[in-house]
Amino acid sequence: MLEQIVSLTMAQIPSRDPVRVPPEARLGDVVSLMRNLKQGAALVVERGSLVGIFTEHDLLRRVDHSTLAWRDRPVQEVMTPRPMIIRETDTVAEALRRMVQGKHRHLPILRGREPIAIVSVRDVLAYVAARFPADFINLPPTPDKEARSEWGG
Repeated sequence: MLEQIVSLTMAQIPSRDPVRVPPEARLGDVVSLMRNLKQGAALVVERGSLVGIFTEHDLLRRVDHSTLAWRDRPVQEVMTPRPMIIRETDTVAEALRRMVQGKHRHLPILRGREPIAIVSVRDVLAYVAARFPADFINLPPTPDKEARSEWGG
């Protein structure tokens, strides 16, 4: 199973069309769009190139919610510039490595400089669990306490 997962490319993983917004988009509009499309992140795109990402984490950590004025701020003021990306030819293993090391929950998928999709940790895990269900269902919850006899003793 591990060998198969390691060789999967991002092009093989079902991904979602990203929410795309220009840098000057108002935060209120971006958040509404993310909520309506049930996405946890929006890609900030200028002239077809990715310039940043705005995530739920950015909304919670970088936005002052003490007044409603935050809704009129441009997304470029609170986005994460130059986000970690993955290419469609990169492997799922590489995507997971980048997500874990960088503590990212979303990665834009690029073809050249153009963002073509977005993938989340949940997307990757759902795909792997669906593709290899027996391997996941049969994992003991705590491997060091796995039953050694018929009655679990």
